[in-house]
Amino acid sequence: MAKCILLKAMRDGRIAHAYLFLGLQGTGKLTTALEFGKTLNCESPTDIGSCGKCAVCMWIEHGNFPDMRVWSPKGQDTTIDSMREMRDLASFRPARGKWVVNIIEQGDTLNEDSANCILKLLEEPPEYVVNILLYRNAASVLPTIRSRCQLVRFHQVSAEELAGHLVKDYGASPQEAEVVSVYAQGRPGLAITLLDDKDFAQNRETVSMVAEKAGQGNIWQALGLAEALRKGDSSDTTDDSDEKDTKFASSAKGTRETTNESLEMLLVWYRDLLATKLMGDNAIIVNSDKRHILQDQAARYPHAGPLLLRIGEIQQARQRLRGNANPQMVTELLMMRLAL
Repeated sequence: MAKCILLKAMRDGRIAHAYLFLGLQGTGKLTTALEFGKTLNCESPTDIGSCGKCAVCMWIEHGNFPDMRVWSPKGQDTTIDSMREMRDLASFRPARGKWVVNIIEQGDTLNEDSANCILKLLEEPPEYVVNILLYRNAASVLPTIRSRCQLVRFHQVSAEELAGHLVKDYGASPQEAEVVSVYAQGRPGLAITLLDDKDFAQNRETVSMVAEKAGQGNIWQALGLAEALRKGDSSDTTDDSDEKDTKFASSAKGTRETTNESLEMLLVWYRDLLATKLMGDNAIIVNSDKRHILQDQAARYPHAGPLLLRIGEIQQARQRLRGNANPQMVTELLMMRLAL
């Protein structure tokens, strides 16, 4: 929908000089902004976007186009110095293209001073400038920014629609597209990222392995599995020696982000296990390409009760992590409980 709005504006010759792209992380705001900037400057644009073949498109693809700039936060904020630089550079006409396109990647990180610095540029820009501000949270948009921009909303889409898009436009296999679209929870930008993300594929293998071994009742092995969740890596977790287990127990590696992703995927896996236990071959599951593994694991549980308990434990672990608990403590406690 957002892309259609922008393409129509181009066809009608009614391009705004300031856009506010609003939507959750992963809904495709940055991807759309980059494609819009490419289409604006493309030497041979089509009805559906840029040609992807001209010199300008190639420069943009390789990040070598001086007339399109992405302004990212430095640390926690998009600084006033960055916004002053953006404002000052806007006085120079395009060097190679038709338009100067400024993309503020995380508008939520603009403080009041940074935002005030660019108000005049948003309201009275040179005729060749297009500014695009990307926001995740509507509450973060200052009224002075909102009143000067054309709002374009980005929504989540159905898994079926997203999967079709991945197959048609990105060459994904139907099965791969189905899995990625469900994990992305209707966010096209995230789905496109996951499609080529080797860490995503590795994390799925890790989660499968963790679920396989979690119920074996080995507490020391559980500590190793906790480390695997934090790293998103299942390597070297099959060694049951005391030395290996001690190393895992004392390790503090891994990041909060990786741990959160692993716990989310582990929750999805156990929900698939529960569905498989209850519905058998007719179960509607996310990890459809691993149905045979899920069937083998589900068969080891006498009934659905233990799976429901484990799902509850994973949900509690995610809540603790969101509450800023230590990732190592969260994962080790979880895996010891899953091992019982």
